[in-house]
Amino acid sequence: MRKAIFWDFDGTLTESYPMWTQAVLEAAAPFAGEYGLTFESVRPFLAKGFPWHPDGNPAVTGEAWWEDRVEKFTAMYESFGVPKPLAEQAARSVREKILDPRRYRVYHDAAATLALCAYKGYRNYLLSDNFPELPELLEKLYLRQFFRECLVSGREGLCKPDVRLFRRAELAAHFPHMIWMVGDNPQADIAGAKAAGWHTIQVHRRDGQADFTCPTLTDVWRLL
Repeated sequence: MRKAIFWDFDGTLTESYPMWTQAVLEAAAPFAGEYGLTFESVRPFLAKGFPWHPDGNPAVTGEAWWEDRVEKFTAMYESFGVPKPLAEQAARSVREKILDPRRYRVYHDAAATLALCAYKGYRNYLLSDNFPELPELLEKLYLRQFFRECLVSGREGLCKPDVRLFRRAELAAHFPHMIWMVGDNPQADIAGAKAAGWHTIQVHRRDGQADFTCPTLTDVWRLL
């Protein structure tokens, strides 16, 4: 029997924290004080406009994905009074910061859990709403070797919980007999997977309608 597990990335395999807010602030460091950019003032802008948000464009992929970010970040800086040339320069530098593997804190049991799930006969796949270079980042985080394939919204042009992305994932996995979704987000991961008819496990938090909840990744392979 073919068995597959689709794993979310941020908040599931890596610790979740306001990384985009920090990157946007760091990019604006030379002028943040002058124009009043702080963590508290910037954070609301990062709660909207991404492809996976209701007001975002999930269809953008590749370089267009980043151009969409540059446009949004430039507009955000300008709203604080930053001149457009300076705002766009800072907006373009966010990409380098986000792609820096040193910014990511992989859960200590992530690699072992992925390996043990494979040992138990499951094929691992990544299913993430994220930037298009995520598979390359996984290489630098020493996680890519555990996945048969990576489906990332920034390459697919679809975002969770759109059921079409889950159907595309089934096709990529050659329609396994059993499919699990492991994630932390109650809507994107759990509700989306359940709508597609998948089994679900929520990790690191308990606020959804998942079939099972696991406080750690280690508990996942013990459960299966």
